[in-house]
Amino acid sequence: MDNRKLAFIGLEADTTSACLSMLKIMNGRSSVEWMQADPDEADVLMLANDGDTSQWRDSNKPCIVIYHNNETKPAAPYTLSHPFRVMQLISVLDDISRTLGDDSGTDSTRSPASRSQSRPHGAPSTQTDFSESLFQAVTSKEARTLYQSESPQGSLFVSPAAGAYFIQEPLFNEVRQKTASLSALKPANDTDLSAYIRRPIAELAWMTAQLASTLPEWLPKDGSFRLKRWPNVRSAKSDRAYLSMSALMTKQPCRREQLAAHAGCAQQQVDRFLSACAMSNLLVCEAGSAAPARTAMPDEPRRRGSFIQGLRHRLGLSS
Repeated sequence: MDNRKLAFIGLEADTTSACLSMLKIMNGRSSVEWMQADPDEADVLMLANDGDTSQWRDSNKPCIVIYHNNETKPAAPYTLSHPFRVMQLISVLDDISRTLGDDSGTDSTRSPASRSQSRPHGAPSTQTDFSESLFQAVTSKEARTLYQSESPQGSLFVSPAAGAYFIQEPLFNEVRQKTASLSALKPANDTDLSAYIRRPIAELAWMTAQLASTLPEWLPKDGSFRLKRWPNVRSAKSDRAYLSMSALMTKQPCRREQLAAHAGCAQQQVDRFLSACAMSNLLVCEAGSAAPARTAMPDEPRRRGSFIQGLRHRLGLSS
């Protein structure tokens, strides 16, 4: 297990104490063991969202900006809305760990897509390549039936035509625990998949989308989104925020800010939901603004009263 250091700058005492308690809970649940350190020695900085910590954001270290849920989300690669849960902290720190691991690797260990295109600091390049390739595979009209992704724990195969992916137990455990490193999907030859477990492709899209920290580059940040139908994913059905967003997006197109306010969740959770729906080929992006809520016309009460009066007359109830 790797060891990394985390520093707290400008946070209130109770927030720092809560984070330290979460770090203890994380031991054994994450592939990295985190410990507190001074800012100069730390690998990652956790900052308060105020002017006193702005100087630290320009450092070459990944920064997690903590902001209160009644504040506007800061423009930073990694953010957490206070109060947050331990699983949210695990997710962000795992994202950063993968990024630090990618930055320390040599060019020979990186995928061709990540070597040919530079990405902004803080973007998990390997995961982005896989997510984009999965999106292209499920939305493509080509007749190809099988794609392959490789990782240190083995390969997985994706068949968009069958609506399924094929995976073995060791790699499935890593994907489920959000610790897998997957290469971009490539066309695969016919393969004997009898030793692989067949699972629904929507599940793969959902689990891998949870690794993202921001909206993917291939989805417009200022777009309006709606759903073709409800996501058929168990984890979506068990989360109130996902249920709320699904219900609203099946009625009308919505912007990201509308979804966050409607569901009462962080923007990061909205972006992961949109990414998962897009990779499941359920998302429709519309250029126009979201449809406004229906309001009564000025003469609607009068028409309703005339209807009731006519009904009473037919029934012989009018005077």
